[in-house]
Amino acid sequence: MLSALLGWGCALAAAPDASQSTGWAERFRLSGFGTAGFSHYSSEVADYVGTQQPDGPGRTGASSASLDSNLGLQLDAQLAPTISATLQVVTEYLPDGSWDPAISVGSLRWEASSQIALRAGRFQSSTFLATDYRYVRFANLWVRPPREVYGVQPTTRLDGADASWQTSLGGGRLLLRAGGGEVSSGAVATTAGAADEIIYRGGFVRGQWETGPWLLSGSLTRNRVSFAPSGVVGQALQLLARLDPVAGNAAIVDDKPNTALALGFAYDSDAWVAQAEWARAWNDSILIDRSGAYLLAGHRFGPTLPYLMFAQRWTHGQKIHSDRPAAEALLRQLYANQHSDTRSLTLGLNVELRERVLLKGAFEWVQPTPGGTGLQGNIARGYSRSDPASERLLTLNLDFVF
Repeated sequence: MLSALLGWGCALAAAPDASQSTGWAERFRLSGFGTAGFSHYSSEVADYVGTQQPDGPGRTGASSASLDSNLGLQLDAQLAPTISATLQVVTEYLPDGSWDPAISVGSLRWEASSQIALRAGRFQSSTFLATDYRYVRFANLWVRPPREVYGVQPTTRLDGADASWQTSLGGGRLLLRAGGGEVSSGAVATTAGAADEIIYRGGFVRGQWETGPWLLSGSLTRNRVSFAPSGVVGQALQLLARLDPVAGNAAIVDDKPNTALALGFAYDSDAWVAQAEWARAWNDSILIDRSGAYLLAGHRFGPTLPYLMFAQRWTHGQKIHSDRPAAEALLRQLYANQHSDTRSLTLGLNVELRERVLLKGAFEWVQPTPGGTGLQGNIARGYSRSDPASERLLTLNLDFVF
């Protein structure tokens, strides 16, 4: 299955059993992961950027190591027979352009019974299939999570608490999880290099059913979102409030509702693999509604796994209108600037060089749809929104765990 796909993923999350240990030193386990990445993008008027990254390969420089490279360390501690703690620190390219290490996981877990567990602290948000191992690229089929889907709700880590319950069902295992808290993350840095902060506060429910080679999952998230953009976007919202106070109040992102729904499946046999996800986000503010989907299929040939993946992103129109021409024109521009519709086709090849070391290569055709910039960033004035060019992204990553 998805976790069995890379057995190390389960080992990373597991800690020694304190009931079988007499010394404190035996209750701790240190492990790590990383990616040494290289990417090359064909555009000279736009960058291919990762979620919440300020730049990437392309206009800034044809080649880059910042898109996928990261390094993480994780410490697991079994504090008591039913209580464990996890601390994970990751360094990666951040919205402010730095590589400062940050705590991605810092949580306590109590196994109340064989079926029920409670967790509190910082942990990965439970929206998508790659929830538990999103930073561990070794544990995923692709070179990076497809932004067409994973950027629909760009939340990675949650500060809060959750509860999980698991049971046998229909010959498989059903896992239900519910919780809530706060997600604070940098926005995609398009405002003169500023890494504006988006804050989501709310709750989620997630269900996952696994049997044999199959895994099915679904999640629903309800949040209140706050976002105070700086630079040009912030100035535009201030101008809108002066032109039309009603529209300006509707547009402002201050404790406004946000809902996200995600569905996915994975199939992993000894030979064939397949995976697909769909996600949709709704916003009651100037933030545009988005949806995305991808489908991946591949076949193992010994230590190699070639695969093909198709992905697409959609945006869903203008919600806020004004009967004042100047305000309506400004609203249209604010929505147009969020038009991220695009599609991509990826041909990938994963090669197991040795135990715990994978070489991943991918060649991706990227086609933004007319009217926007797709998932690109750092756009130059010469970029054609009406007729965006088809671009190519080449990626070569070395993923490892230790």
